[in-house]
Amino acid sequence: MKSKLLIVLVALSILTACKKKKEDATPPPSVVGFWEGKYGNGSSVPGSSYFFLFRSNGTVRVYADNSDTASAGKAEGTYIVSGNTVKTTYTYPPSISYSTQAIVDAGFATMDGTWGSGANVSGSGTFRIFKK
Repeated sequence: MKSKLLIVLVALSILTACKKKKEDATPPPSVVGFWEGKYGNGSSVPGSSYFFLFRSNGTVRVYADNSDTASAGKAEGTYIVSGNTVKTTYTYPPSISYSTQAIVDAGFATMDGTWGSGANVSGSGTFRIFKK
């Protein structure tokens, strides 16, 4: 009887010792989602509507100049996140391309950046967008 009890105690202590601690299941912050804000031309204060839909597959849809995304011009493109820097390149039909570069805050809630024509990530203006 004592040997059976000893075996059960040893088995329980092994199982308890091998149990892994559950890690926090909170995913890391991400740019994926809908962002809205304003952009400005040149050195002017951002005042024109600017919306980004960052998808999980590395693509982005950009809407500009209209808060109604159903009637706004729509551009399609791609984005890359490297640390706290987000770069996009997108094209409005038929072939008008722009690029952006922004710094995102630690909570991935606000981006401040610059935009440019073609592959230039600056030179045309600034923007600030917020995750919704």
